[in-house]
Amino acid sequence: MGAATRDHEPAAAPATFAVLLGPIAFYMGIIVPAASMGRHVLLGAAFGVLCIVSGWRALAIARYRQRAVRVWSWIGIVIGALGLVMLVWQLLVIVTGGAFPPPFWSPYAWR
Repeated sequence: MGAATRDHEPAAAPATFAVLLGPIAFYMGIIVPAASMGRHVLLGAAFGVLCIVSGWRALAIARYRQRAVRVWSWIGIVIGALGLVMLVWQLLVIVTGGAFPPPFWSPYAWR
């Protein structure tokens, strides 16, 4: 009666979701669109946050049992976090009007 119930969700599902969303968040962090900046930032932030949350969910489900799931969720978390950092960097450059140093990966950084 007092026994804790285990999760029945497979740990590989959120880990796969994190790995699939990570590159999208990374790509959204790299590019600087000429139009619809608000939509770009909103989508990039959504993909990055969902990637990190699903990676943490996979880690919580897998715990110490499934090594491959833990590795793939960390890969997804790192890629998604990098995408979010790049997106925030570009947002700081845009909001400050160029007072914040432009990103080194941007083709428009040296204008």
